[in-house]
Amino acid sequence: MPFTPDDPDGPWGITLEKALRSHANPGWQRWFCAEDEASGAIIGHVDLNHDGLRAGSHRCELGIGVEEAYRSKGIGRRLMNTAIAYAQDKDFLDWIDLRVFGNNERAYSLYRQLGFVEVGVLRDRFRIGGVSIDDVLMVLDVSS
Repeated sequence: MPFTPDDPDGPWGITLEKALRSHANPGWQRWFCAEDEASGAIIGHVDLNHDGLRAGSHRCELGIGVEEAYRSKGIGRRLMNTAIAYAQDKDFLDWIDLRVFGNNERAYSLYRQLGFVEVGVLRDRFRIGGVSIDDVLMVLDVSS
């Protein structure tokens, strides 16, 4: 995420109200979580978000996160497959959009393997800890 751990602005936008919102209403969200069987802790999530514009109701944006200790175990791939299957099952959705840090080779590779295609790059989109990071936009056609 484009935030330093101590950033007071941190992540925002996830609300229970949006998660319960009907797909017919702009601004809906859906979340899917991975749980540690032993502790019951949430160790990863994927979310699909509508941007709030009716004209964009055929698209959603995907966000994903897996706790560092659980990475490289296939959890991210399973979460992604769950979200993709969900979107494919919705007649009104044609596209999933996502953004990935340009230096996140592992995530970029996974997304390509799942069929996402790069459509653009915002150079120097973020500066975190003095490091410039590109923001890569990728899309997946889920209409067929």
